[in-house]
Amino acid sequence: MGTSTARRGPSTGAWRYAKGVATRYLSPEGAAPVEAREVVRRYVAALQETGTGRGQDLLAEFRVIRKAAQYLGEFGDTAATSGCAAALAAWELDTLAQSPPEAAIMGLTSAWVEESGGLEAQVARTALAKGLAKVFTSESAIKFRCDGPALVRTFLADALCQRLILDLGESLEAAAPGCPEYRHGLARLEHELQAASVAPPENPPQAGQWQGLAGWLWTTEVLKNILKTFKGLS
Repeated sequence: MGTSTARRGPSTGAWRYAKGVATRYLSPEGAAPVEAREVVRRYVAALQETGTGRGQDLLAEFRVIRKAAQYLGEFGDTAATSGCAAALAAWELDTLAQSPPEAAIMGLTSAWVEESGGLEAQVARTALAKGLAKVFTSESAIKFRCDGPALVRTFLADALCQRLILDLGESLEAAAPGCPEYRHGLARLEHELQAASVAPPENPPQAGQWQGLAGWLWTTEVLKNILKTFKGLS
């Protein structure tokens, strides 16, 4: 599995507890296992305890991710109504319309997230690539599965999952008996987070509104609702 994607999070009490829960989550039977939901809940509590994550400022930990969600929402709605070529042209990337999907995805993620060594930027790019892959899989599927709000909800849940994996990866990898168990454990974590995003706020932004205040407020509310599911916010 390797530990290249893991990082050592802070060592406060809440973080030590979260790492312990992550270890028990993937430990062999008999080691007092816990459910995926508890891993996420303890992780959100740890985020809330440290850095800019104290109290209501927890959302500040995801500023870059929320901004990327606005771009993704606008792209998704444009692609749903006018096709991928038009959506790419809006970002002056129309030359990539006939390129392999990987090239278009790379072009968009580079346009939306600054290339930096920051953790949040890394998480945003990874989750964006996963979400955009759904758009470029099939033009005919866009109108049914890949509109802006649906993409944003999925992306925000994916981003939080990617962040968890990076922060608790060392504990998760060390406890897993093997690669199949590790992958299955990550899939359960992702499922918990995706389930928390299925009831979005009403009145999502329309095409042309995503990059303004309406888009910022809606994406923030989606993320806030996901976090509240795990008692990350009061």
